[in-house]
Amino acid sequence: MGRRSEFSREEKIAAVKLVTEGGRSLLSVANEYGIHENTLGKWKRQYAINPEGAFNGEAVLDEASAQERELQQLKRRVRELEEENDFLKKVSAYFARNPR
Repeated sequence: MGRRSEFSREEKIAAVKLVTEGGRSLLSVANEYGIHENTLGKWKRQYAINPEGAFNGEAVLDEASAQERELQQLKRRVRELEEENDFLKKVSAYFARNPR
């Protein structure tokens, strides 16, 4: 690990194919290329999403928009859970003051 240079599109595809078609582990291929296994995992996901446009800049935009959508969904879910929590706090306070 520690190689900080850019890889060509062909090199990235070759690394992904070693994992997907060559039966090699992500870790062994990542070590061979001198990259972190998470980087290779990201390349694998990008190639799986859009093999034709992978590593041309297109997949990065798709992944960024997918991450943005996921972030918005998670923020919405947090907001809903906070509202639910506030409601439960009020209900528990009510029943604590007014036992049946």
